Amino acid sequence: MKNLEFMKKFRLEELCIKEFKYWLVCVRQKQPTLGDVVILLKREIENVSGMLPEEGAEFPEVIKWYEDLCREKFGAIKFNYMIMMMHDPFVHYHAFPRYDKDKKINLFDLDWEDKNTLSNFASTETLDDELLFKIRDYMK
Repeated sequence: MKNLEFMKKFRLEELCIKEFKYWLVCVRQKQPTLGDVVILLKREIENVSGMLPEEGAEFPEVIKWYEDLCREKFGAIKFNYMIMMMHDPFVHYHAFPRYDKDKKINLFDLDWEDKNTLSNFASTETLDDELLFKIRDYMK
């Protein structure tokens, strides 16, 4: 990874699960649904309209990899994506796998459940590092 100081709060060195040419996929420190990630452009720009054609062209490959992984590892059935950039003014997406409302996933001695509501990622508690690293390793 090159110098990506502007993304420091996302703890790239510790939480990255996949690096593409133009994008990074990192486990989110909050997990309203199991498998939540942040997909970050490896270049500091403030607007999606500023993406280069090759960056935009790679994005579907990133999404396909992520969705396939979450279907295989967790049984995800659909996905929500948010691009907010309210607190972090550089291009990044929040990605949330979604699950059948009747499905509970038991992983790492915890029960994970999708409440099938709008993703409210601000209200979820930050996970401790031990659990974050378990999720990261499981998703690699």
